[in-house]
Amino acid sequence: MEFELILSGFSATLQPQNLLFIMIGLLFGVFIGSLPGMTATMGVAVMVPFSYYLPPDTAMLLMSGVFCGAIFGGSISAVLLGIPGTPASVPTAWEGFPLAKRGEAGRALHYCTAGSVFGGVVSSVALLLFAPILAEFALKFGAPETMMLAIFGMTVVSSLTAGNMLKGGIIAFLSLLLACIGQDPINGYSRFTFGNPQLIGGLSLVPVLIGVFSLPEVFNLVEEIVRTRDQAHKTRRIKVGSMKISFKEMLSHAVTMVKSAVIGVVIGIIPAASADVAAFLAYNESKRASKHPETFMNGEADGLLASETANNAVTGASLIPLLTLSIPGSAPAALYLGVLYVNGLRPGTTLFEKNAATVYTLMAGFLVVNILMYLVGLAYCKIAGNVVRVPREILVPIILVLCVVGSFACNHNWFDVWVMFLIGAVSYFLSKRGFPLSPIALGLILGPIFEPRLAQTRTMFKGNFLLLFTRPICVVFMVLIVVSLTWPFIRAGLKKLKKSPD
Repeated sequence: MEFELILSGFSATLQPQNLLFIMIGLLFGVFIGSLPGMTATMGVAVMVPFSYYLPPDTAMLLMSGVFCGAIFGGSISAVLLGIPGTPASVPTAWEGFPLAKRGEAGRALHYCTAGSVFGGVVSSVALLLFAPILAEFALKFGAPETMMLAIFGMTVVSSLTAGNMLKGGIIAFLSLLLACIGQDPINGYSRFTFGNPQLIGGLSLVPVLIGVFSLPEVFNLVEEIVRTRDQAHKTRRIKVGSMKISFKEMLSHAVTMVKSAVIGVVIGIIPAASADVAAFLAYNESKRASKHPETFMNGEADGLLASETANNAVTGASLIPLLTLSIPGSAPAALYLGVLYVNGLRPGTTLFEKNAATVYTLMAGFLVVNILMYLVGLAYCKIAGNVVRVPREILVPIILVLCVVGSFACNHNWFDVWVMFLIGAVSYFLSKRGFPLSPIALGLILGPIFEPRLAQTRTMFKGNFLLLFTRPICVVFMVLIVVSLTWPFIRAGLKKLKKSPD
């Protein structure tokens, strides 16, 4: 019976009308994702009103195309401009942009496309075949488990700032303070607002990340323009280069891609965790497992594939708890609820019983979406590559406009724009003094996850945190935290032993 439903789902997906809207969703999603600040959540939200006028299965496939396309699209600006189109593409920028500077932007974009498609396909298979099982596993993640996941995520700083851990720790601590701005999630009182009502809701993530990762690059471009103003004919351009990658070369990264896909799927089914978290964790794991960790942050293909595979593996997995338990695994997945409710569909066990055709069309369609994304992605990348050939004098105002539009569009609030400029200026001066900026993203993403779960855990355990050792998943995370924090030192010790004479 289930096999017949899967076949009928693929049959419905391959109808011309549904394929057309899948392509529309993919093109729109990739376009939105490639614009700095235009997140996947924003792209899906824009399409929600249009979905009301479509049949339920077509509407869900349109949303799936936008969702997957936008997550992937963030890698394009990350590679070409060093500006993450989405927060989940931050690690992609660390490895993709150095490759672009070396004239290998085409290869970097192909890596991103292949990793995104692989992660999406794995996620789609998990959604299609293992939804009930994985959803049941997600129920085991209570407040203590999610709290430990957030702590484990923060230990990524130890790997990302190797050789500069003091400055990295300072920045991570400051970013956690930034995450505390606004109302206390438990007691509701204001913190660090300084009497400004605009800060009661806290700092919006997107404007801050644009300021951290976009404006310093803009300021560096302005510096370069001023420095070479008398040599305009020597304008630096990034050569896109060939996008060809052999199958054998891609196969050499298979282990990294499989591990990253598993990380993405697991993170995706956990409510409150997101593609951002998956990308950072997979990147950290890739660096830790690498025989040459010193090559990371300098155009390492393993890091690039880890980030893109993991953040796209979240997409389908985030729908598993949504469809079975009414618990969205990510913000874009939460927007699916609106489409479901408008069409009279209620997530849960009854959804699979009463509306099996629509559900299996969505799940089968997710696989088709990710396969088609490979063709759409490569075609769009070839067009998007022209962005880097724009002279710096033109590129700077374009990027500034995109930054302003992206920051404003988040909440339609000019205050976010000023926050973006302030954070950008501070980030620029910090980077000039050797402070790593990557921990800022970690703190802002994981801080809001950690704090309420900490309070809930304290209440559950009545202040006795030793009870964490009675929860197996928490113990596993404790072991991973210790390993993550000590691994840089262990690796350094092993290198010394290898270099020392027998």
